[in-house]
Amino acid sequence: MSTPLDITVDTPLDTVARVIAPERILLEFPLAGPGRRLFAYLIDQIALVGLIVGAFLATVLATGGSGSGLGLGLVAYFVLSWGYGAFCEGLLGGQTLGKRSLGLRVISDQGAPIGLARAITRNVVGAVDGPAPFFFMLGFSSMVLSGRFQRLGDLAAGTIVVALERKDRTPVERPREAEVLEIMEWLPLRIEGSARLERALSDYAAERHQFAPARRAEMAEPLARVLRHRYQFPAETRADVVLVAVHARLSGLA
Repeated sequence: MSTPLDITVDTPLDTVARVIAPERILLEFPLAGPGRRLFAYLIDQIALVGLIVGAFLATVLATGGSGSGLGLGLVAYFVLSWGYGAFCEGLLGGQTLGKRSLGLRVISDQGAPIGLARAITRNVVGAVDGPAPFFFMLGFSSMVLSGRFQRLGDLAAGTIVVALERKDRTPVERPREAEVLEIMEWLPLRIEGSARLERALSDYAAERHQFAPARRAEMAEPLARVLRHRYQFPAETRADVVLVAVHARLSGLA
């Protein structure tokens, strides 16, 4: 039986979006700020220019340089200018080339993937707060005031832009200490926790051997105190052991 781990961790509301899923699970998404999104936008503009130039060349070559080639090129320009962002975000997992390059993704404000309809709404309305005619001032103002870094297009479509988690964390081995294995018997077979708690425990378990025992106890005690109470561990259980045991069960290592 799965036992949810309900631990509140203070984080700035303007950098983390919290969503309660239908299954009553707390989901946390690190929000992408204006600077990172601007660089993604610039990458997309470079890619878009390349696509438009390629489309013009293709139409000119296909029509032998006739006037109809220019007309087809203008059609391609219109389709790419208005459809690039909507198509990529709606059909490619909420990512354009620029967002993929910088580890960003567009999702709904309920934590779900966006569909084509939301992507179209986001990009059409988002054209208002772009470079013309206000040079991003409307978009930047909206991001600052919204609390979730949402541009006008995001507000209209009900979307947010999040930063994806890095996958290059140091792998943690299955615990072998007898004291850890013994205390794990106090834990349910399955427990759940927020992504933030999982990251914190994973980082601690991976780096703990770099610190002396006294320093480990000092670092682990604040969170271990909460976990002892939650799972009725003996009061004398060392903080280091508590964190390693809960991490192992939470991540499925044991």
